[in-house]
Amino acid sequence: FRSRVPKSWELLAYPSLRSLALWLADLAARIAQLNDWAASPGETPICTWLSGLFNPQSFLTAVMQTTAQKDNLELDKLTLLTDVTKKMLGEEMTTTAKEGTYIVGLKLEGGSWNVGAGLLEASKPREMFTPLPVINVRPVVIDKFETGLFHCPCYKTQSRGPTYVFQLQLRTKAEPAKWVLAGVVAVMDVI
Repeated sequence: FRSRVPKSWELLAYPSLRSLALWLADLAARIAQLNDWAASPGETPICTWLSGLFNPQSFLTAVMQTTAQKDNLELDKLTLLTDVTKKMLGEEMTTTAKEGTYIVGLKLEGGSWNVGAGLLEASKPREMFTPLPVINVRPVVIDKFETGLFHCPCYKTQSRGPTYVFQLQLRTKAEPAKWVLAGVVAVMDVI
């Protein structure tokens, strides 16, 4: 009657701030994604709804492990680089990524994304969250890592702290310090 996820469920489930009805709908979407993936376990999906995974860090580590094995590199010498595409929906992607994988389901808080220019910009009035387009996450050797980008932290929920997942590299014309002061973050599960 309180429309809250029971505490006993919260202890075993993924972090979420949703009410019970929204949580159950989200759980059904997560199960559907996993069932689709289980139907063809040998194939990586063209685009993965990263927000729908219980442990997204493991998926991202697996992406790095695949590249490390393929290119005979040491895993601890790799890091993830993100390239934001211009396509908003995962269904728009027709082929798998040449390097890494495509992910979807992230939203920006504290800033907005200009799809046409491919740049991080200031938030528009009354806009709390901006959906990010499909993102190509690809492993690169740390010494080849690009500089001059805003390293945007990504969290599972709006309550930050222990829900940290990884960082995105977002192109911007402004100094990265501007976005740090603005508190710009990517969030996977927005209510």
